[in-house]
Amino acid sequence: MQCHLKLSLLFSVGFLMIAQQASAQAFTTISGRVKGGKGGKGQPVSVSWWSDPGVLPAKSQDTLLQKDSFCFRLPVEPVAVLFFYLDAGGPRNFYGTLRPGDSLSLNFTDDTLILAGNGAPACRAQYLSRRAQERVSQPARDDAPSRVAWYRRQMTAAEAVLRYYHDSLPAAEYAVVRANVLGETAARMIACLWHASPEGIAVAEQASLYRQAIMPALPAIVPSDTTALAIRYLNYLLQKAEADYFMQQHSQCTDREIYDWIKSHYTGILRDKLLAHQLLQSLAAGGQQEVLANCAQDYLSIVQHAACKQAIAAKYGKIKKGISKGMPAPAFSLPDSAGHPVNLNYFAGKVVLLHFYDADDQLLPSLSEINTCFNKEEVVFVHINCNSNASPKYPGVQLRADGQIATVLEQYNISRYPALIVVGKNGSIYATRPPDPTVDHGAALADIIYAALLQ
Repeated sequence: MQCHLKLSLLFSVGFLMIAQQASAQAFTTISGRVKGGKGGKGQPVSVSWWSDPGVLPAKSQDTLLQKDSFCFRLPVEPVAVLFFYLDAGGPRNFYGTLRPGDSLSLNFTDDTLILAGNGAPACRAQYLSRRAQERVSQPARDDAPSRVAWYRRQMTAAEAVLRYYHDSLPAAEYAVVRANVLGETAARMIACLWHASPEGIAVAEQASLYRQAIMPALPAIVPSDTTALAIRYLNYLLQKAEADYFMQQHSQCTDREIYDWIKSHYTGILRDKLLAHQLLQSLAAGGQQEVLANCAQDYLSIVQHAACKQAIAAKYGKIKKGISKGMPAPAFSLPDSAGHPVNLNYFAGKVVLLHFYDADDQLLPSLSEINTCFNKEEVVFVHINCNSNASPKYPGVQLRADGQIATVLEQYNISRYPALIVVGKNGSIYATRPPDPTVDHGAALADIIYAALLQ
């Protein structure tokens, strides 16, 4: 009898332990504290996460600080790595990765971020590598060779930090983290090929710059279905495909040519994701609708990745006429928050992101983060409230709906919100349908704005 009781007790304890472990693994937990500054009870905190960045839209949760603490329990997604962005107000924000079921604690103080939990090593690697890149001083000259050298030093600084975490992270997670961090800087380095300097840059100079300075500095990352999880790595591969085509053909590639190039150089899930990314980018930049429709039709006949197929099918069905890249941006004048009229011409010489929104808009976290990437003397975000409801304070210029809003919406072919349009420094449309920044943490939209700056 005593033996049966012991066995029963052992079985009950074992069952409870298994149940507790299963329960713990049913959520990915992000918690933390906000100390100092204006933090306190009732301050909003939000988290957005992407199970398949670049393809699927973000999911989000919001909460309020309890005293100075917050906690989110995210349902476990069927992915190897989860990308997330947490915004606790002002400079207290963080972008990182977690494995499903991980836990992470972020302790924000006035000038320090302390990370803890089993998800901390990967997040710390990304945080410290970005901090190392920020410490690399900018070049005195703003020409292509100087910028290439700057990005090269940034990658060297980041690589030194990442190597420190090589043995403390699972191989797949380390590969995604490294591809995402280095891919972002490598894409910007390749973009220097198209950098517009006062003197211009000849084809021979471009070839020399690419072969002698850029190619030797490109990160050694093996293209795979694993590294395809990193959206910034996909951006880099797209930039590299365009550069490789240019070096081989000595001419800029069209949307169709770069589509065919990627299709013939990659396979599997990586091909599916990279082609989807290229098509979405081209549609956002206002490429030729007929050409892109043909590419999308071909893509839907070969794609295997279900989420990619769904994303392109939805876009393919929405290709329509309207404003296009290169045409002058329609002029308008709308009142700002103080009632003063603001004309689009006020921003001549700057890249302008027009953001049309209503009360249900969810772009504040993404646009706030993207805004920090650019000099306010070069890029301005103009937010147009289209229904006069109270709205969150977006970074940039806030305009209100008035009697002219219907005309403005018709001129810009706006039929749903949110809607984004990029206007170049010359006052012409640069991108008519930029990608949703909640899908990829704003990486594609930031790249489009950056490209517009280099015109």
